Amino acid sequence: MSKKFNPALMIIDLQEDFLPPNGSLAVDHGRDIIPKILELLDLSKYGWKAVIGTKDWHPEGHISFASTHNQKPYTTKTFRSPDKESEQERLETLWPDHCIQDSFGAAFPEEFAIVFNKMVQDQPVPTALVKKGYLKDREYYSCFMDVWKIHHTECEKFLKDHDITDVYVVGLAYDYCVLNSSIDAADLGFNTYVVKDLSKAVAPESNIDTEKSYQEHNIHLITSDSPELKKVEAQY
Repeated sequence: MSKKFNPALMIIDLQEDFLPPNGSLAVDHGRDIIPKILELLDLSKYGWKAVIGTKDWHPEGHISFASTHNQKPYTTKTFRSPDKESEQERLETLWPDHCIQDSFGAAFPEEFAIVFNKMVQDQPVPTALVKKGYLKDREYYSCFMDVWKIHHTECEKFLKDHDITDVYVVGLAYDYCVLNSSIDAADLGFNTYVVKDLSKAVAPESNIDTEKSYQEHNIHLITSDSPELKKVEAQY
C-alpha cells in the first residue's frame, strides 16, 4: 500500500513592496522567481491538492515599522509579549513601512495576481489567500502564527481540512517569512520542502546560517529540477 501523498503549494509574500525596483523592502532579484512560480500553478502539469498564497497585511503604525518608534530602519528594539501575563521578551528588527493594507505595496504583482485570483475565484483545487501581520501589536514572519505563537492564522486548519501531507514553499524572503513559515509547517507535522531557486534572501551572504536553520527542522531544500518536485508532476 502506497503512502499517502497530498501536496500543497505555498507561495509566500510575493508582494510589490518586496520586489525590485521600487519596493520599500525589495529583495534583490525577487522578480526573477515569478515566471517559474507561475509554471507551478499550471494544474495541467502539477497535481497540487491545495494552493495557498500569503500576504503581509499591516495596518499603518504597525509595531514592526521603524517609523512607529521614531527609529531608523534595520535597527532593533526589544518587545514584550502581547500576552499581559507573560514576561517573555524578544529583540526584533525594525523595518521600513511595508505592505500596508490596500496599498500598492501590499498587492501581488499583476502577472501573478491574474492567475492566483482566478484560482481563488474558480477553486479548480482548494485555493486560499492567507493574510498575516494585521494585528498591530505583534510581529509575524510565519504565515501560520505570530512570533509569540499566540495568534494563529487559518493556514494550519486549511491544510489539515484538505488532508495535506506535504507542503512545497516558494516566495519571499528565503531567510525570513519563507524560513519561518517552513519551520512552523515542519513543526506542525507536514513534510516540508523549500524550492531554493524560487525564493530569494534579504541577506544572501548569510545563506549558510539560514540553511542550518532549515536543516535543524528537517526541512528539505530542493530545486525546481529536483525529483521531489517531479513527484508532484507525476500525479497527473
